[in-house]
Amino acid sequence: MKSRGLRNIVIELTSLLDVVMILIFAVMINYSNVTAQTEEDYKETYRFVNEMEFDRLGVFEYSPEENTPAYDLKPQISDEEKKRRRDELYELQQAVSFETSQELIGRTFEVLIDGYMPDDDVYVGRTYRDAPDIDGMVFVYSDRELMTGDMVSVTITDAKEYDLEGKLTDEPAQ
Repeated sequence: MKSRGLRNIVIELTSLLDVVMILIFAVMINYSNVTAQTEEDYKETYRFVNEMEFDRLGVFEYSPEENTPAYDLKPQISDEEKKRRRDELYELQQAVSFETSQELIGRTFEVLIDGYMPDDDVYVGRTYRDAPDIDGMVFVYSDRELMTGDMVSVTITDAKEYDLEGKLTDEPAQ
């Protein structure tokens, strides 16, 4: 029983560390679009993201905000350059996310049901790893009627870059 408690602590700490890493590196990636960053600086950021293989990563284009330190920095990177850098980092991250998602096939997770998509006859939910409206979703196939807010065990059967598919199971989450 104690090992199960330790396991849950490790899972929670790992999730917390994932969030902290995402926040830290989201700031760093946003920096990749800040004024005055050279192409070499950007390439270093790209190499770093490639090396780290984050489970999740947000990339945003920098936009100047009055009363911030970067607002008056010169030269400004063009909007086209910001978009190019953002797109390259997203493409890199998409490949990593796909590999990471593939590793989840066959695992069982507790999923919080967020709703039902009648046209597709599938429930939509999320695991402890997924923030609502930000991260991917888990599409849950079930013969049993589920309600929004239900916590159910789901075995992952397929994975895309950001979304997972699974079936309802009686097996406990791993």
